[in-house]
Parts: sequence; C-alpha cells; structure tokens
Amino acid sequence: MMDRFLFVLGSNWQLSLAELDNYLKNSQNKGRIIDYSATIAIVEFENLHKDKQYVNKLMELQFILGGCQKIAKIYDFIDIQTIHDAFPLNINTYQHVVKVREKILNILENILVGKNLIFPKAYESMFYAVSIYPNLYDDDYYTDILVKHFLLFLNTEIMEIIKRKGSTKVLYYKYPDKNIKSGNLNPIFPHIVIKYELLNENRAEIIFGFTEEGVYIARTFTVDDPNFKKQIDEERPLKEFKSSISPKLATIMLNFLNLFDSREKKRILDPFVGNGTILLFALLHDFQIYGSDNDIEKVENTARNLNWLLELLEEEIPPLFNKRIARCDIKNLSENYEHNFFDGIITEPELGPYYLEKPYYSQVKELIKTNLQPLYDDFIREAYQILKPKGRICFISPIINTIDGGEVQINIEKLASKNNFKQVFLLDTNRLVRKSNKKLQFARNQIKTMIDAKKGQIIIRKLYVFEKA
Repeated sequence: MMDRFLFVLGSNWQLSLAELDNYLKNSQNKGRIIDYSATIAIVEFENLHKDKQYVNKLMELQFILGGCQKIAKIYDFIDIQTIHDAFPLNINTYQHVVKVREKILNILENILVGKNLIFPKAYESMFYAVSIYPNLYDDDYYTDILVKHFLLFLNTEIMEIIKRKGSTKVLYYKYPDKNIKSGNLNPIFPHIVIKYELLNENRAEIIFGFTEEGVYIARTFTVDDPNFKKQIDEERPLKEFKSSISPKLATIMLNFLNLFDSREKKRILDPFVGNGTILLFALLHDFQIYGSDNDIEKVENTARNLNWLLELLEEEIPPLFNKRIARCDIKNLSENYEHNFFDGIITEPELGPYYLEKPYYSQVKELIKTNLQPLYDDFIREAYQILKPKGRICFISPIINTIDGGEVQINIEKLASKNNFKQVFLLDTNRLVRKSNKKLQFARNQIKTMIDAKKGQIIIRKLYVFEKA
C-alpha cells in the first residue's frame, strides 16, 4: 500500500483522469490508475517509488499536470463495509459500532507517528488538517455522515493518538461550523495547505480519499500552486477575461501533445494566439514557443505578455524571441514555416461570437458553414504541412447551444480524416477498473473527445487530439 499514491483530481474529473492516464502511459514514469472516484485517482507506479528522491519527482509531476490539485502518499486502506459498519446511516446496535470503530482506531494508531509513517516522530508542537474526498460530492452519505460524524471522530481521535505518542501541543484545522452543519464542505484547497505549511514534517494534511471500494488514508506530499498560475493569468498586462482559455486547460492540452522529455528542445506553435494564454504556460513548461494570428493587435499583446512573464521569472529574453510571434493568416501557415518544423501544435481557434443569449439554430448553421468550418479546414490542412511525422495537434472546437435546435457543432473528424490526420483517443477505459455507479462510468471503451464546460454555457469547449499519419 505504501508504494501507491493518491492524486486529487480537478473539478473536471474525467478530463483530469484522462490527462493522468495519458501521462502514466506515455512518459518515463510509467504506471496505472488502479482505482478512482469523482475526486481522486489511486496510482501505482512501475519504478518511481523506488527512487530515493521520489518526492522531488512527485513535485515535478505536480507541476506538469494541469488537472491535479494534490499528490499524497498512501499509508493504509479501510474497506467500505467497515466504514459503513462504523458509521451507519442508522445505528441499530451501538455495541457493534464501537467494536468496528476500534478497528479503525488500531489502523490510525499504526500509521500516524513513527519512522516512515505520516509523522516521522512526535514533535513537541504538531498541527494537522483532515480532508475527506468523497466518492461523489452529491452523495448523501458524504453530507450526512462523513462530514457531520466521521470528520469529528477523526479530528478527536487523531489528536488523542498523537498526544499518547508524546506530543505536548496538538492542534487541528477547524472547518467553518456552518459548512459542517449543512454538509456542504469542501476539503481544504491547495492554497490553504501552503498557508498553514502542511508540507512541513510536524504538520500534515491527512487525506481520507473514498472510492466505491473503501477509503485510502494518505499524507499530502505536494500541491498545485494556484496563486502563481492566478498571478500569470490575471496580472499579465493584457487579457480578454470573458473568452480566455483557463491555465488548467492550457496545461492539460500541452500534455496531450505527449512531449514529456527534453521539452526545452521541442518546438510548438499556437496559430490563434489571442492574448497568449497557451504560450504563457508553454513557456513556463520550457517549450520553444511560436505563435501567430491574423490580428496584429493580438500578436503584439501576446508578445508583450510573454516578455512580461520572462521578466517575472527573471529570465533573459532569448535572441530573436519576439520574431517567433508573427502576424500570419491561417491559410498561409505553410508559407511562413518550414515543412515538418513543429513537434506539436496546440490552439483554440475562433469559437464564434460571444453570445449573451442562445442564438437560433439557423444562425449557427450559417455561421459554421460560412465561417467556422472553412477556418478549421484551413487550420488542419496547414498544420499537416508544418508538423513533424507522428506529431500531434491538440485543439478546441465549439459546441453551440441554440434556442430552437439543441447543440450544433462542426464535423471535425471528417475534416481531420480528409487532411490525413488520425484521431487519438483521449482515454482507453480498459486501463481503468469498472465502476458500478453510473455517474462514474464512461459511455464507451475508447473516449475520442472530452468536454470542458460550466453549467449553462452557450458555447462549450470540445477537446480533440489528432496525430499526423
């Protein structure tokens, strides 16, 4: 159990799972997702855990993955029946409940304090936070039992065990009472882990991560730094807030290019730079970046944002760096760049106008026919010319919700096939364990595309990956 790791997934857990599985399948750090829920994935690596510096490797991995909030080392597992017996929805015999809870206390006793355990020793002063990640957030058992009873039990008992082991001052993180009473409780966010220094030896975030099978008990070893990403996203000189792609999605898309090794040598292009979100995070991940756009203002905005980031990182601006961001019509990409020049292409082309209300079906069909489909056709055709053999393109295409005809979208598969691209499956669910809960199941064995959307959005982002045949 101690060579397994718990990954806390982002809010779009299906996309986070796909990104993680893609990394485990195609990077040097091979592994498998052996269990998952809508909040966590349990990973077994082939070799990473054998490395003495594996915590550093986990920190690198945390930085690379866009859809991962935290990585924790697993110390034990309690099957779901034991949890349900110890914390039932309705108590029939309290004697049985007490007996089963003793089993849980014994497990905690054996993993909390000591060499190679959650806390390496009993320090004079200690602090911890308990985070419960449920199988699903909309599960009544989570809101009624785990939040209101299991959390209280854990906070109290963990404190008692640590004191018995020799610590004189033990405190724990207290969640707001109103959240506990309502059952509407989020586990602590990464920025709180950083704020309370819970990665220090005498402090810890102890995660209880649930799946259908049971609960994994783990200690957080590394967290995403959301403040830094937020700073890049929000404090850059120029930004289009209403339509910009998120830093997390940009990073996930970079990972689907499968360029995990020697990134500093890999050339990637964003031919619809906008204000440069994708290139900012590609620069942060050490890629050799190139960008273009038909709009000179966007080209200038992107160049300014990239120079600002290099200044923030205190890095020198490479020679001819600004010439890599150029004005270019999408139809003429292959005239501006050498054939087989790029290792990967990643972009969000135009998705259509920014609608405040749902448009009519006929309007959207006309928009796709006269504007969007020709644009995507030009992009895919030109991408083929300038991409290296077996190179990948990862991009977004819109699904537009209409007022009178449901969802409308471009037939991207047809355009890609016509231009000699082979579709890459984002997730092979045969690599995952089967789940009985329908909310955790995938519709097909091979997932071709994935959606990134918030509730009520008129334009929904659909993610595609293709490989040059």
